[in-house]
Amino acid sequence: METGSGLRTMAATATVLVALSVGGCNRDAEGTETASPTGSATASTSTSPTPTPSPSSSLPTVGEVYRQARTAALAAPSGHVVGTQTRDGAPVTVDVEGNANGSNQTVFITTPSGGQAEVITVGADHWLGGDEEFWVEQTGDPAAGSGMVGKYVAISESDATELGSFTLRTMLTETFGLPEIAALETDTSPVEESEVDGKAVYILGKADGARLWVLADGSATLVRAVGPSTAPADLVFSDWGRAQTFTTPPASMVVEG
Repeated sequence: METGSGLRTMAATATVLVALSVGGCNRDAEGTETASPTGSATASTSTSPTPTPSPSSSLPTVGEVYRQARTAALAAPSGHVVGTQTRDGAPVTVDVEGNANGSNQTVFITTPSGGQAEVITVGADHWLGGDEEFWVEQTGDPAAGSGMVGKYVAISESDATELGSFTLRTMLTETFGLPEIAALETDTSPVEESEVDGKAVYILGKADGARLWVLADGSATLVRAVGPSTAPADLVFSDWGRAQTFTTPPASMVVEG
């Protein structure tokens, strides 16, 4: 199938994906998602939970829970994260699911115009896909864009490296590396208790700053992370150790770039 010079240019470089990722994303704090026809997840952050007062003497400290949650999250072999994260001073809307190291994953990125790009990674191979709005934006041709829906273009390892930071583990490392979130490790105040979708959670941090939501069931499962005003972010985590395994797109869905 002919895709045009605009598509060949797009397939030759994945750097456009870094520039196209401006948008907003909300997600339920439990990580519930609804898949779109392109496989993306539409996130909707639930209303902020109302803290439930509890005697502070019976609660662990913020620092204790932070360390447990960080250790558990960074050790997870796979997972799913949806939300916004600040990259190069701009908000990036992403949906990443797969192995923590990115060796088997799918990444969805929302473009400034509202289109959505998708990159599938299976081992050393990578494929670029997208919805109609994305392909029309890239090709400049409505007919070509419509014909590319449900299709993928193979891209090189070097091109896909531009998206290397969009892996579960790297996003976690960046999140825990934010000074305002890292400072939670030495916070000796008691956590807040709350409930999200019927499950007890601990809230770490202040309402007007960086915060983490962690399940209070002893698993130290990270549910949500909100960044500070200096690096706005709102990421919702789910499917720890239970992420999907992705396969190579069928040959009938792959076109020459």
